[in-house]
Amino acid sequence: MKTMLPKQVSPVISRVFSTVVIFFVLSFLPGTIHAQWNPNTAVNIQISSLTVADMQQAATTDGKTWIAFYAQVGSNYNMMAQLIDADGYKLLGNDGVLVNSHTSGSATYVFNICLDASNNLIIGMQDEREAGNMQAVTYKVSQTGAMLWGADGLVLGGGLAPYPASLSTGECIIAWNETNSNTLKLQKITTGGTLAWTTPISVLVGSTRTTRGQLIGISGGKFSIVFQKSASGVYTSLYAQAFDNSGTALYAPVQICNETTAAYRYYSLAAEGDTTYYGYYSSTGNRFNSYLQRINPDGTIPWGMNGSNFNTSTGTNNSYQMTTNINITPGSNYVWSVCTFSDPNQTVYGIYIQKFLKTTGARQFTNTAKVVYPIGSNMYTQAGALALVNDAPMFMYYTSNYKIYATRLDETGNFVWPGNQVEISSTTATGGNGKMRYGFTPVGPNKCAGTWTEKRGSNYNGYAQGISIGGLTGVAVATQGGVPAQITTDQGTLQLVATVYPSTANQAVTWSIVQGTGGASIDANGLVTGISNGTVYGVATSVQDTTVSGSILITLTNQSGVAPTVVTLPASDFTSSTAVINGTVNANNFSADVIFDYGTSVFYGQTVPGNPPTVTGTSTTSVSADLSGLTPNTLYHYRIRATSAAGTSNGAGLTFLTGGVGVNDKNPPTFDIYPVPNDGLFNISFSSDQELSCKLEIYNSLGVRVYGAKTMALSRNRVEQVDLRTLPSGVYTIILRTADSNVVRNVMVNRYR
Repeated sequence: MKTMLPKQVSPVISRVFSTVVIFFVLSFLPGTIHAQWNPNTAVNIQISSLTVADMQQAATTDGKTWIAFYAQVGSNYNMMAQLIDADGYKLLGNDGVLVNSHTSGSATYVFNICLDASNNLIIGMQDEREAGNMQAVTYKVSQTGAMLWGADGLVLGGGLAPYPASLSTGECIIAWNETNSNTLKLQKITTGGTLAWTTPISVLVGSTRTTRGQLIGISGGKFSIVFQKSASGVYTSLYAQAFDNSGTALYAPVQICNETTAAYRYYSLAAEGDTTYYGYYSSTGNRFNSYLQRINPDGTIPWGMNGSNFNTSTGTNNSYQMTTNINITPGSNYVWSVCTFSDPNQTVYGIYIQKFLKTTGARQFTNTAKVVYPIGSNMYTQAGALALVNDAPMFMYYTSNYKIYATRLDETGNFVWPGNQVEISSTTATGGNGKMRYGFTPVGPNKCAGTWTEKRGSNYNGYAQGISIGGLTGVAVATQGGVPAQITTDQGTLQLVATVYPSTANQAVTWSIVQGTGGASIDANGLVTGISNGTVYGVATSVQDTTVSGSILITLTNQSGVAPTVVTLPASDFTSSTAVINGTVNANNFSADVIFDYGTSVFYGQTVPGNPPTVTGTSTTSVSADLSGLTPNTLYHYRIRATSAAGTSNGAGLTFLTGGVGVNDKNPPTFDIYPVPNDGLFNISFSSDQELSCKLEIYNSLGVRVYGAKTMALSRNRVEQVDLRTLPSGVYTIILRTADSNVVRNVMVNRYR
């Protein structure tokens, strides 16, 4: 029988992704400034400067990525942990934190990871703290790098390959291969970090030993385990079982596959509710076949032995179906699976996708699945976990020269991104020094991160690269001509430029300023103008994917400041004696005091404080003031005024008309203006439930009447055309006077629109 050692990350990542961060919520949030992800895919982020021998990755629910790795230090392999946030910052120092430095033995052994509900990292590994005897141990690491189960962790007992899973109760269950019995054992860790069971639970099929247990928490503190019954050599067969929180079996071990599996492989595990799904590949005769198996809460397998075929072409000369990863979005009707195919000689590779109906296992992409990348000399090989965006796949793969790419598909399995792929590692390698230890998980709602080990010098190191769900690796912001990012003259300017990666992406960006200790403005073309001393960030946000931004820090000196920016807005809620006057203020990074001037002429004469009376920062703030004691049936003038250390700014003057005393506003006439805005030629459409005589008057912002007073009979539906095209652009006040009421509206005239 042909066997193949898989070039893949341990499916513990698939298991963590499937149960903890099983899907992306497609909510496009503004990108965070000064992101650390390197858009240069020939550089990437180095996870640690230490030599990395093996590596595992898991995603938190708050947008970070845990990476646990063996670091070679002399002849020993220390266990390390690193945490990277959604913006690509390493949170635990340049090299991560030391978890375990006990004697490791002469080689690295399988280790596995998961996260608890608080996004702490749980590592299952082994060491030789007892000379010559491998001990299965486990650690819990907080996001600050603290060892929550003690500096030396917890010892499970003699053995290898511990595999942890978090339970819904906050506890942890771990399976490992125990040394003496050479079979799987189970132990529960309490929320207090102690061993729950005096005697670990043995996992056997009759009296036959077992290996490679993969655990997943289900409801009520219960858990499922899919494991391998040992046969001769490395050959095994797959079984499943479930237990309650006390460790009592809910059903006897059930065989889920009658083809041959391998004791050195983990496969892909997911769960929804108490139902477990398992994606795997097995051998029969001289070939490999991929399956999706469903295990019901009572241990039945409704899709029969082996489950549902990924591809039903399983003849001797048909393509081999190998490394398989699955995922499911909670509440979806489907389970997704991605599989690496090869020719029968395993010399060329390709990638296929399949979508299964989760109730029946029915294949949605025909019986032969859907080709994503055809089998061929490019050697397309899927790597890391399968992510889902809007219940559709996103995954990573590498090619014959070990360049690494990501792609995203839609719900029908078609490509989403232009060019069908985005390169995330552009360095190349050859077979003897190929990239290894691949991982792929989400980092926040809008990105994924790929990880791998690579030999760029004399040793292997770990690397990571972020990729947005829109297919971007980043936005780089620089100054035009590479000049220093500073403005040293009063209200001087600095031109910024942006590059969106990859180079095939839409290069359009939108510009904004995030104020720091200073103040500045920026136009649509990236030209920054100084306002006040200090620092600001110039931010460019991709138009293609608004979740991706880049920034540059700008220093400003010798700025005298810019007076507040003010805008007077139309009044509201006016009666015969009261009104609310409105405006906006931008303090331009100073503290500005705000008042309104008002009165019955353009000389105003009275003032009232704004609400709020003081505005700070660089955002535009709405301000208003309540007026009372006004004279009925009177035209009032008003404006907003703001004063800061940089100067005083007056808004444009506007007007409003108070109502008459004793007016009957039960059914006043109304009117609409169209089009808005206009060039001075517009229509006024009147509406009244009775025949009325009225006067139509129009005033400019100085209170000068420019139209009317025109007396007209107001019928139920009348349209009056007004032509102000000989007058300047601006805001005009329209007053409709009747014997019982005054109705006021403002209209904007823009002669140059």
